[in-house]
Amino acid sequence: MEKRPGFFEYPLVRALLGFLGFVVAYLVLGGLLRVFEGFYLFSEAQSRLDLALDFALILAGILLWSVFFAQFILPVRTLKDRLSIFLRLWVYLFGWHGAALFVENGVVRAREDERARKGIGVIWLDSASTAVLRTPTKFTRTVGPGVHFTGKNEKIAATADLHPLTQSVGPEEKDTGALDPFTIAPGNEEYETVRKRHGETLALTRDGIEVGAAISVTFGIRAQAGEGNTRFGFNATTAEKAIRDSIVRGAQLDQPVWSELPAKMAVDLWREYARKFRINDLFEIGEDRAETGLQVINGMMSKRMKQREVEVLDEFGRVVLLDPATRPVYSQYFREGRTRDAEDLLQKMQSTEFRILSEMGLEIKGVNIKRVLFAPEIEERLVKQWNTTWMKSANKEQDQVERGRKLAESAGQEDAVKQFAENASRDFVEVQPTSKYHTLEMLVHSTFLGIRRDTALLKRTNSENRDIMEIYNWLRNKRNEDA
Repeated sequence: MEKRPGFFEYPLVRALLGFLGFVVAYLVLGGLLRVFEGFYLFSEAQSRLDLALDFALILAGILLWSVFFAQFILPVRTLKDRLSIFLRLWVYLFGWHGAALFVENGVVRAREDERARKGIGVIWLDSASTAVLRTPTKFTRTVGPGVHFTGKNEKIAATADLHPLTQSVGPEEKDTGALDPFTIAPGNEEYETVRKRHGETLALTRDGIEVGAAISVTFGIRAQAGEGNTRFGFNATTAEKAIRDSIVRGAQLDQPVWSELPAKMAVDLWREYARKFRINDLFEIGEDRAETGLQVINGMMSKRMKQREVEVLDEFGRVVLLDPATRPVYSQYFREGRTRDAEDLLQKMQSTEFRILSEMGLEIKGVNIKRVLFAPEIEERLVKQWNTTWMKSANKEQDQVERGRKLAESAGQEDAVKQFAENASRDFVEVQPTSKYHTLEMLVHSTFLGIRRDTALLKRTNSENRDIMEIYNWLRNKRNEDA
């Protein structure tokens, strides 16, 4: 049962008592002044007129000073907001006011009975909060950081936190040893809890091996940084979509709402891509890619939730190309890290996950597979395989590095030849040679000038420069002798 305040605790009673005390003090001081100045100096009519004027000035002063001091109660700037505060200040005196709420990180801070008030009120949201307001019959508007004035019967339907939020699913860090999901004893008091967490992300690889994963998803309400003149970014449209979607999905409205759908999407994607790889592929770099299978899965999960279009993987975890005949070309580009050059070769698909999240007003900041778990016998088998194949893997990596080095060396030589040809032929643009000695003289001169323009090369070719100058002088003399 709501506790009613005492009679003297009502704001209006306190204000009237204060005003009554002021009037008594005024009358007492006025009477003393009349005694000192002589009672009969003023007529009775004049005294009543003075009294009326004094009271009029008092009332006018109360109103003006109320307007003046009201602007310092809350951080507002416009005249309309100052008048709204003034109105609510007087409504508060008569007990007709609505809720006065402060929202911090999406959490409503107020007295227990404050949210039940039905009059006009005020809501102050910090820089990381947003809320959807409603009346008993409909949603009215979405508000973000700052001060907002509510109408009669307008209340908070739900709030949300503008900070990036992180959801984690699957086994926790403590699920090791005696709490390992694959070996935990049925009699352990945490058996059901551990097995439940394990089952949240349990997947099967292409060769039928059970693999669990600890997955985290970081997301927030979609907005540009600084949008809405706020630190974390506030977009009323996306905020309303996110909050109303959470309400429809049955979120608890007495705390900041957030959707569990991003984490569930990540788990579905993990299971979809895990079955495209064998257990060994998860930790090995493939023939046509520069990443392990686990890195490919993590990358595809992130792309499906963050991009409108993504590439397609076949049932063996390989990228699907528009023309299968171009696969060797694409593989070469991929090993060189030049995926952008091969972008047009990829077969693309529309991401359903991105579309749904966008319609919900959410934006994915990151998706991370923190660790994977499998049965001890599988782990032991993998360790034995790694011990016997580590040399093969090392040689494969060495071959990749060597191929990259040769490609870089070839590209460097090609660029050097192009640069030399450009420098050597620079003088021939304006002057036509008259003899073979003149031709060689211009060629050597252009080469020398090209070296001088390259500061780094000039420092490394001091002796060569002298040789080139000697050759140039000999050719010039030879040309003059022939002439």
